[in-house]
Amino acid sequence: MKKFIDFYEAWIFLSTHKAFNYTHPKYPKFDNTWGSFLECLDIDVQKVNPKIGQIDDDDSKNTKVEVWLECGDYWFNEDIKEYQPCHDIRLDCGGDTFEKAIINLANLVKKYYKNK
Repeated sequence: MKKFIDFYEAWIFLSTHKAFNYTHPKYPKFDNTWGSFLECLDIDVQKVNPKIGQIDDDDSKNTKVEVWLECGDYWFNEDIKEYQPCHDIRLDCGGDTFEKAIINLANLVKKYYKNK
């Protein structure tokens, strides 16, 4: 599998991926073909201890900034009859920059959502 290394290509892949498209059952003619990737994306910026790669209890050691992403495709909630974004823990990732985090996410989506 060829991995993404370019931010723009990764962004376009995610923005147009079928996992982030849905057709609302109340509005079947309104096909969300442009995708709703941003509705499915959660972004967090944290400082971590670079020696251990995670948040340290000693805040003074948390000197490296990382961008963390959570994402997931849409699923149909039968209770409210609506599509909602879900959190797929297989897609949890991050990077030293937003661009690197998006590239990592695109590679995970490509791996786990091949058939969508």
